[in-house]
Amino acid sequence: MLSGFQNNVVEETSDEWVLYHNNFSLCSRKVRFCLEELGFNFRSQHIDLIETGKYEVASSKYLKINPGATVPVLLHQGRPIYESHEQIYYLIEQSLDKKNILPSASDERLIMDYWVEKSSLVGNPLKNQDKYAGNCCGPLTFPLFVTMIKYVSIKEIFKGLKSHPMKERVIIFFIFKILGLKIFSFPFPFAKLLKSSFSNLNIHLCDLENHLEDKKTPWIVGLDLTLADISWAAILHRLHECEWGNMLLSDKPNIKNYYSNLIVKDAFKKAFDSPTHPILLKGIKDLKDALNNKSPITKLHNQIRNKINES
Repeated sequence: MLSGFQNNVVEETSDEWVLYHNNFSLCSRKVRFCLEELGFNFRSQHIDLIETGKYEVASSKYLKINPGATVPVLLHQGRPIYESHEQIYYLIEQSLDKKNILPSASDERLIMDYWVEKSSLVGNPLKNQDKYAGNCCGPLTFPLFVTMIKYVSIKEIFKGLKSHPMKERVIIFFIFKILGLKIFSFPFPFAKLLKSSFSNLNIHLCDLENHLEDKKTPWIVGLDLTLADISWAAILHRLHECEWGNMLLSDKPNIKNYYSNLIVKDAFKKAFDSPTHPILLKGIKDLKDALNNKSPITKLHNQIRNKINES
């Protein structure tokens, strides 16, 4: 899979910066946050994933931009930068006002690198969850995927079997479409994955809570927002979006205060709150409604909540 800056033009454009992204994509949100925080002017080009309606990401037109069929892709003068972490570092190199997003002090850089790595999504999200908090987020998003896929035609899902390079992902969304939230009535595999991902992410969040308690600063590294905060902003926002935030943060006052510092930033609002999608909004509403009524996901939430209370 391609990574980093590529010195070939994939689009003739007069825009210096173009971001191909999806409004729901975790990695897209990180790059948008960085673009907004650093003050770049860029053209926003939304690309649908199946959860927002169709496999535009696997269309012949988009595959010319990214043969890997993933978002985001950042273009600089028509030349692509692949992989979100590479895009963010590239933006910092090009920025005239770095705003201390990369600390100059070596000890602070080590702290930042540790928390950036810890927040990352690396490889198969069902593996290495003890090392990467980002790997825990995929399974915890399953309930929202289910309520969103309700609004996507089964014909569009089937198209992925022909065009999408990751067929197993297509099959999972087909199962979500057919079974809906009833899929969480069965102990294996999805309910089990949710429970283990919740437990693993809670450990990461406990580490962050203790770190913030020791540091007593507004941001993870110190007084300035860094890449570590951009990375964790995406995770914390996703938890609230998927209705896990209250459970996971009920005993973590430092993270609650930290997140309250994030959500008032203009760059955060532009990166996370402003870009939305009708299917996402419907999915969020349906998930909230399901949790307020007797549904399989309500039962699963209660099981997890009871386990927390017992521990």
